[in-house]
Amino acid sequence: MSNVRDRGVIDITLEEDGKYVLVILDDMKWEPATRQEHGHILQAKINDYLDYIVSGQAEEAKPGLRPVIRIIAKYSYSKFCIDFLERVRAFIKGKDDICDIEWTHSSEDGPFEDGFSDDFVFDETKIYPRIKKNWAKDPQNQVSLMPPDASAPDYPDQMVMIRVMDSFIGMLVQDMGSVLTYITYDKLPDGADVMELWNKAFDNLCRDIHYRWSESKEPGVYGILAGGDFEAESLCLDYVWKNLSDDLNDDLIVCAPTKDIVLYTKASDKKLVKKILKMASDMFESNREETPHLLFCKDVFVFDRKSGHLEISTKYRF
Repeated sequence: MSNVRDRGVIDITLEEDGKYVLVILDDMKWEPATRQEHGHILQAKINDYLDYIVSGQAEEAKPGLRPVIRIIAKYSYSKFCIDFLERVRAFIKGKDDICDIEWTHSSEDGPFEDGFSDDFVFDETKIYPRIKKNWAKDPQNQVSLMPPDASAPDYPDQMVMIRVMDSFIGMLVQDMGSVLTYITYDKLPDGADVMELWNKAFDNLCRDIHYRWSESKEPGVYGILAGGDFEAESLCLDYVWKNLSDDLNDDLIVCAPTKDIVLYTKASDKKLVKKILKMASDMFESNREETPHLLFCKDVFVFDRKSGHLEISTKYRF
């Protein structure tokens, strides 16, 4: 028998009191580490059922009966799932109310069987920073960032954000085991100070992530290695770049075309600077087509040994 993981097939069909019931058999748990993946799988299955209804196949199979998508779960749902399904219900209502959607779990069913009365428990020791490029034409004015005092934000489900290096956005993520989940204001403890948490996130990063370097296929151009999750965040860690510049006995040119690829080379070597700019440009354009979610930025950074800071270059760009 098929289940929620099987695409393009209706798991079970029933006729009940003028309804044509299309059943989804969901045998997955709603645990914190896998809830995002579970949601994507369930959303894909629901979309298949909606396609079946919109295409007219449901009406053709059972003329005159009201289509109903019913989710039968092996495990009780968490708050995350209930919120997800309510959003799906609202979406369907807004799309000409083509069907009903219902599920087997209610708030009166008692404790969740997966052991969680809620999906998320904030853990300050497991938060890390995440930065991304703000692609707005005027990043100073067009980014709406919440105030550091998050005691009463206007939009509690908005992600915690601060401005970094003027044209970048800083966010917080928490390690949930097998996934990193973004922190929204409603997940913060009462009275939390965002800037204190931002600093704590970097303390955790420095504690847990060991940055290494490796020479690229182009001799003289090197890359930062951090396991694939926090390479780009090295741009905020001046001590990393000081150590690398001391190793090369030179100022550095740094490029971060993708989230997991950060390149650097000697700033005084014009040939190497041309090489790194060409490499970064090729990587950015390649990922634009193949993996756009990994794109990071086209900025070029310079680490000046005298100032001890990494800054965006006004001279170079790829």
